[in-house]
Amino acid sequence: MENASKALIITAEILIGVLLLTLMFFAFRAIQGFSSAVEYNIETNNVNEFNARFEKFRNRNDLTIQDVVTIRNLAREYNKQIGQVEITVTVLKVDARYKNAHDFGDNLLYEFIKQYSNDSNNNNQIIRFQCAKDGMQYDKTTGKISQIILKKLD
Repeated sequence: MENASKALIITAEILIGVLLLTLMFFAFRAIQGFSSAVEYNIETNNVNEFNARFEKFRNRNDLTIQDVVTIRNLAREYNKQIGQVEITVTVLKVDARYKNAHDFGDNLLYEFIKQYSNDSNNNNQIIRFQCAKDGMQYDKTTGKISQIILKKLD
């Protein structure tokens, strides 16, 4: 009789141990899934935050030379970071040397600002630029903006 009660106690202890291990396994899996979801949400928020800096210029026909310079500076700042996808800023309907705004240095930037801030042929009116709806393209792997196309308006 004494052996039977010890056997029942040992069996109950083993059963409780198996139940605890099973519970710990499911808890670990649930936590792992939760952490993956949190990581994904953080990465998505980072991409959205990054793109928002440029998205405010999308679908606008009233961009000034200061806006173009701001876009260029944001792209250059980002391009300095190692291991990132390069952002190209292309300006259409301008002198060919100003086409790739993300590439030119400070001296060329100064000349660009001087040449395209006011239209001397049209009562010194401010020259406007456009970033069309399709003027921004995204990198397929990161989801971040990789190309911005601006156009000088006539």
